[in-house]
Amino acid sequence: MEQMDLVMLLILLLSILHIMFCHRAITTGAHIDNVRRYLWGTISLIFGPLGYYIYQNLLPLDSLDPSE
Repeated sequence: MEQMDLVMLLILLLSILHIMFCHRAITTGAHIDNVRRYLWGTISLIFGPLGYYIYQNLLPLDSLDPSE
């Protein structure tokens, strides 16, 4: 493989990773309003796992409890 092929493969895989974290943020079972949910998804789409977990740590713990 040429170096350009590897770069394109890396970009594709990183894009898929970011999309997966965005989807996870939007479809979460957390009890938050839609504005915060889509903000979380947007941050996750831009920053990937880093944005997902940083925003998740900003949410109150009682909103993340899916048992309610």
